[in-house]
Amino acid sequence: MADIAAWKTGHPVMVNNGSTFTFIASGDIKAGQVVAIDATGVSMTVRAAVAESGESPIGVALTDAADGEDVTVALVGAICYFTNADDTTAIDAGSFLEVNDNAVGGTVIAVNEAASGGATAVLHPLIIGKAIEDIPGGGVGLGIVCYGALTQVNSS
Repeated sequence: MADIAAWKTGHPVMVNNGSTFTFIASGDIKAGQVVAIDATGVSMTVRAAVAESGESPIGVALTDAADGEDVTVALVGAICYFTNADDTTAIDAGSFLEVNDNAVGGTVIAVNEAASGGATAVLHPLIIGKAIEDIPGGGVGLGIVCYGALTQVNSS
């Protein structure tokens, strides 16, 4: 996998009349980035999501926002453009989308749902959506915002 180096998004970010809510931006956020609850002891605050321990993705930013400004976020049920973190590998329609650790922030990759090959199951707690069209490597494509964790089964 080769991470993208620059932010890309589709316009408009949300293509249906999905539910939205306004939060406070922690750090600069770009329209189209997946955002997560900022777990730093502050309420009603989101930041560009980057896969890490304790991350809690909530939706997709609909507007650009600087640190401390209001940012409108598309929530569950919204159909939005998602940015593929992987510059080379496409995401197939129907794949679950999860937050990635790409330094660009707010990007997604496809969840590997195949058996883990190990003795234990693998938990994917960073699900933020499901692709509804193919998303090219390093490109953008439509997905529906949905939350949840996915358990990747073991094969033993």
